[in-house]
Formats: sequence, C-alpha cells, structure tokens
Amino acid sequence: MPPATAQAQESASTEAEVATLKERVASLEAALAELREQLSADKRATPEPDRNATSPVSSERLASAPSVVANVPAASASANRTGASAASPVRDTFGDELTGVARPDNAPPPNNPELRGFIPIPGTQTMLKLGGFAKVNAIYDFSPAGNADKLVPATIPVDGSRGRNMNVDANATRFSFEVRRPSSLGTLRFYLENDFYGGSGVTAFRLRQAHGQVGNIYAGYGYSAFIDSDAYPETLDDEGPAGEALLRLAALRYLFKIGDGLTATLSVEKPSSDMALPTGAMAEQPMPDVVGALRLQRDWGHLQGAAVIRRIGYRLDGDARTSLGYGLNLSGLASLGDDFAMASFTYGQGIARYVNDLGGRGLDALAAPDGSVETLATYAGYVGYTHHWSKRWRSNLVGSLVQLERDPRLPLTAFRSSTYGATNLILQASPNFSLGVEALYGRHELQNGQSADVVRLQTSFKYDFVR
Repeated sequence: MPPATAQAQESASTEAEVATLKERVASLEAALAELREQLSADKRATPEPDRNATSPVSSERLASAPSVVANVPAASASANRTGASAASPVRDTFGDELTGVARPDNAPPPNNPELRGFIPIPGTQTMLKLGGFAKVNAIYDFSPAGNADKLVPATIPVDGSRGRNMNVDANATRFSFEVRRPSSLGTLRFYLENDFYGGSGVTAFRLRQAHGQVGNIYAGYGYSAFIDSDAYPETLDDEGPAGEALLRLAALRYLFKIGDGLTATLSVEKPSSDMALPTGAMAEQPMPDVVGALRLQRDWGHLQGAAVIRRIGYRLDGDARTSLGYGLNLSGLASLGDDFAMASFTYGQGIARYVNDLGGRGLDALAAPDGSVETLATYAGYVGYTHHWSKRWRSNLVGSLVQLERDPRLPLTAFRSSTYGATNLILQASPNFSLGVEALYGRHELQNGQSADVVRLQTSFKYDFVR
C-alpha cells in the first residue's frame, strides 16, 4: 500500500476515536450535571438541622450500644410530651417515687426518659447506674403531731395535749443501684433502693425496693401493682397524702402489652391479715393477694384502674376463720401544658393495709363475738396540682381524705377519719440542687367523734447524686 494511503487511513481512525471520546465526555458531563442538580434539590428539600437540639435515645438503642450511655444528651420536655402515645409526660419530683416502678418492657421512667447516668461495663452489654440523693428536712409543729419526721394524721394525739416541736432529720437520704442489659427475653433490669427510715425515731437503714425484671416478668420487693405512684402528687413531706394507695411488698407479676398505650398487669403478692387478733390467735392468710390492673397511657398522661382480691383471717384453737376482702382504685395524671393534675380514689372492704394512713394499724377487719371475721369498709383519695411558675420555680397544692366505716364493735379511740393538706414552693436552683418550703395541715378523728389537728411548716434541701 502506498505510504500516502496508509497515512490517510491512520488519520481517519484517530479522528474517529477522538470523536467517540468527545461523545463519552459529553455524556459524562451531562450525567454529572444531572447528579449535581439532584443533590441541590435534595439539599433544598432537607431542613437545616438545629445544632442546639438533641434527640432522645431509646432504651433499645442504649441496650444495643451501651458505649454511648455515658454521653446521652437530655431531650427537651416538649419533645417527649409530643412523642409516642405510650410515652409518659416528662416529670420530676422532689421525693422520687418514679424511678423504681415496674414498667412494660422496662421502659425508662418519666423523670429520666433517656436513661442518662448509666455507665457501660467494658466488654459487655451491661450498664449500671448509682443514684439517689441527700435530703435534709427542717420541721416545725405548732401542736403535737405524733410523728416528728413525717406528717401521719393517724398518729396525731387526740388527748388535748399541747406544745410545739422543732425537728431536723436526714432520714430521707436515699441510695439506689440499677443494672440494665439486653437478653433473649427482652431488656433485663435489676433495681435496689434504700433510705434511712428504718428505726422508730432514729436513723436506720431501710430497704425500699429490691426487684428484677426481664422483659415483662417481674419478681422481687417493690410497689404493689394496686398502686399508681406515677400519679403521686409532689410534697416535701416524706409521707405524702394520707389517702394515697401505698404499699411495698414481695410479688410475682406479668405485664401485658394489649394495644397502643394499653397495658395490663397480673400480680400475685404477699398477703398479710392486718387486724386485731383475739387472745391466743395467729394471723391466717390462705391465699396470696391477687391484683389486676389496666392502664391507658397517652402523651397527655394516663388513666389506671386496679382491683385486689384477698383473704383475711386468723386461726384459733385449731380452726381457721377467714373472710374475703377486695379493693378498687382509680387514678390518673394529666399534663396541662407545663402543669400537672393528678388524682386517686380507693374503696374496698378489708383493704386498710393498702392505704397510706392506715397500713399496720389492724383495721382490715375485726373479729366478731361469734368468732367470724368481718371486713371494714375504707374510703380514701387525694387530688393534686403542680404549677410551674418558671423553669426553676414550681408549686403544688394537695388535698387528701381517709375514712373508715363507723362500727360500734371498734374501740371508741380507734381511727375514724383523717385529713391531709399541703402547699409548697420549690426552687430548682441547679440540675442537682433543689430546695423548698411547705405548709402542711393534718386532722385526726376517732370513732367517738373526738378530733385534733396540727399545722406544720417544713423546709427541705436536696442534692441529687446523679443528674
């Protein structure tokens, strides 16, 4: 082939390759431009993140990644209140009755929805938390109150005695220990808590709670399923309203998730016949106390209904005498913006044991002259309201009433009714330190109609160990 012809063919081939490359480059440039346009559109559609906002971290994420627990940021109250319908409104109280409560799937409590303060154990999925607070109460009574540390209307002396009393104590100081970890049955949790109200007039260790829960199976010592401590009003007084259902005991229970925010609880609990026994008799409990509860949880708060069935009696001369007791409780809490309203009403036959002002006073039932056991009717309740004046200042107003049926077979000096009232002003000076002042009123009436009352002023200082 002549050199000129070969050179021409080579030149044509090179031009064709260059043209092909140009087409490919143009195609890539078009694709890149389209990609840039898409990225720009996505960026315009995505809102700029708020660098000051933090998002809540669920307990499931904490369980699967415990290394982040120590640095979990606190979510705002408003974010949690508008979250899932099954989440409790974010709420804190001066005397913590929220942390130790058994919850479905071991859900976080409303005073710590992000489970802050937990420490991961390296090399494991276990995390633990040391909690509690130091609390000092300064109390002044304008007349004899009976119990110098807590306002218990049933202990107010009805004998015409006079006098004033000043008291300072730190018995409410509390320590707690909590462990959480995932398991094949769900989140496993162990909780231990104590204070120093174990002695009569002295500071002594007292076990408040010690229980474990895996998934929805609970076993241990803690609050009865009959009560609703999430609806307790906030008082500086460590006793709380006389008419609240309050009892801690050993129990086995299962928590059922029924639907959106609807849960049920079935609990088998330690029995006790709280009654005055005839001479030579011994208490008899042929069956455990059985409690069933139904709870509806929403972002605005919750409603709970509970019922207990129990057998009360005694054994004398080889024969057992028992009677059936029962109780009903309806309670709830509603979030009203930054405020809270709560209430509880209890009625039953033979359930004085479950009422704050009556437990341990032998008023579940009485032994009739023929030896039979007759239960006593009990009515109890309270209402409360929490108002936040600002982020640091809040107040509470609480009223409560307890009434036991009038029975001529009861001693004339036996309990008939009690009234409890409290109002306070609390300053959350810092996340760890709070203080407040409270005015309290209590009244105690006997079966014979005699009564006495007391006015108490209390100032409390509290330092939380972990916040």
